[in-house]
Amino acid sequence: MLNPERRVFRKRGNKIVASYDKDREDILVQLKNVEGRLRSTQEMVEEDKYCVDILTELSSIIGATEKIGLLILQDHIQGCVKNALTQDGGESYVRELVDAVERFMKS
Repeated sequence: MLNPERRVFRKRGNKIVASYDKDREDILVQLKNVEGRLRSTQEMVEEDKYCVDILTELSSIIGATEKIGLLILQDHIQGCVKNALTQDGGESYVRELVDAVERFMKS
């Protein structure tokens, strides 16, 4: 993982923001949706609901989190990595990206 001081962020006015800032609200809405679905699934287990229904809900949650991860990854590539490639040390960002994609794919 790169030193946080070396990370590339976008600027919005005078404020420095993360590369996913343009999608922040959408990401938060999706995460809150997943949070609600997790609570609902927990209740299903507590209420001894049918196994297949729980598995179906879990599959849905996994798909939703993958969608969120892909959106953040896309923003990272289009923001942090793209900017880093124009700066000295861009290779370390490429290595970090490859590591991040590998971790994401293993989950």
